[in-house]
Amino acid sequence: MTAHALPRAERPCKRCPWRKDVPPGEFPASRYEELRVTSEQVPGDEPGLDAPMFACHKTKEGREKACAAWLAAVGHRHIGVRLAVAQGRLPAQALTPGESWPPLFATYEEMATTQAGEDR
Repeated sequence: MTAHALPRAERPCKRCPWRKDVPPGEFPASRYEELRVTSEQVPGDEPGLDAPMFACHKTKEGREKACAAWLAAVGHRHIGVRLAVAQGRLPAQALTPGESWPPLFATYEEMATTQAGEDR
């Protein structure tokens, strides 16, 4: 790892929306709409180099860390993530679920559709 490692969570938190075992409704549908830019929506139409990464909701604004579950589920489809791996700033094993992890959603659409709560 280089001195400029990509900040990331090491494993999914207990309320991570990427976990299939987390009940829906933690975040409103509008939040998932805002975060669509972090993930591929149509096969082959990946986020660009300027696209943000899906941050762990437990990290502080301005000091965000990439969500561990997002990295493991769909991170390989984000060119910025692949670049971080190629540059040695992110270990390639971060792109697969760790041992004893819960089941994760396979796509952003599946996760967002299942997990979106009502906007208030």
